[in-house]
Amino acid sequence: MPIYTFRAKKLNGEELTGTQEFASIDVLKAMLSDQGFFLIDAQIKGKEYSFGELLKRVDMKDISLFCRQFSVILNAGIPIVEAIAILRDQVEKKKFRDTLEDVHDQLQRGNLFSSTLQAHPKVFPDFMINMVEVGEASGTLDSIMISLAEYYEKENKLRRKIKSAMTYPMILLILMIGVVTLLMVKVLPTFANILQSMGGELPALTKILMGMSDFMVKNVVLIFAIVTLGGIGLRVLSKNDEFRFWLDSLKLRAPVIKTTVVKVITARFARSMGILLKSGIPIIRSFEIMNDLLGNRLVAHKFTECRDEVMEGKGISGSIKKMGVFPPMLIHMIEVGEATGQLDEMLTRTAGFFDEEVEEAIEKLTAMLEPAMIVIMAVVVGTVVMAMMLPMVSIMQSVQ
Repeated sequence: MPIYTFRAKKLNGEELTGTQEFASIDVLKAMLSDQGFFLIDAQIKGKEYSFGELLKRVDMKDISLFCRQFSVILNAGIPIVEAIAILRDQVEKKKFRDTLEDVHDQLQRGNLFSSTLQAHPKVFPDFMINMVEVGEASGTLDSIMISLAEYYEKENKLRRKIKSAMTYPMILLILMIGVVTLLMVKVLPTFANILQSMGGELPALTKILMGMSDFMVKNVVLIFAIVTLGGIGLRVLSKNDEFRFWLDSLKLRAPVIKTTVVKVITARFARSMGILLKSGIPIIRSFEIMNDLLGNRLVAHKFTECRDEVMEGKGISGSIKKMGVFPPMLIHMIEVGEATGQLDEMLTRTAGFFDEEVEEAIEKLTAMLEPAMIVIMAVVVGTVVMAMMLPMVSIMQSVQ
């Protein structure tokens, strides 16, 4: 429930101030009226979260579960306000629970469900809000919520697969950096000092790595500052539209990941567009909504041009083919859908096919990345070890 900070007065001038939880402003007014006070001012106090609670963001899994449960409750004939109250009491994450509390309060005041969701853009995606608006207008909110549940379940599954594919290479990378740093900063200098005290001549490779080691030891603060500033710089750049556009265009040109990226975008496009058209959203409006769902700025830019061509009366399949991004199979399925008047059905089937293609592509990418990272790690660590072993071999040969 929201926490209100309020100020009230009696007719005799007596004042009352306080901070307390109330279900709504009307409940607060009723409580004050019973005590002979009338409300002068009331404000909702900002919610405070612990660090741990802030980390528990509302993710795709939460949204898909919410949509699934909401559709079941609506199907049972329970009104929206009561449905939200039921779900609010079941939610574990405090941020999501507080959001649903506010949604519940706004619904009680007579606001539309889509409007209450729109007030929380960091929790509820635009795609979901647009779909809910259609469901409210057509009276098919329960079926819309089922479609949304399936959509976000598949999106969540896709994201988990991508993260899972990147986890092992990232662990190897971090491990490699840690091992190399330890060898360079601790082990190599010790070996070099011992060998120099024995009168041995250090090979060129060892001298180069020793120079790097000395620099690392003497400039720890500088290196830490560079890494920190680099991280901050990347964070800032990631919010820059031009940089993100360049990065997204690079993803579509990179030989290793291009195929996987295209298949992910294709599956996402087919699934999203299929749901939008099936829900009765006009084709042009569907194109506009799609721009934010593709996950690639370059493709979104080309998609805007595609939408403009469709607005001029050109065919959908021809306009999408002109983009030069999507595979031929998608184009053919759209052509069939246009010819038969079953475009939504064709797109849904295509999405299912490319979902499987994405899984295979991610598995292949993982199968390529893992051995590649192991080889890189072996070469880097092996080079440092060789730099330590070469002087020892040289000394042993001179002794013999």
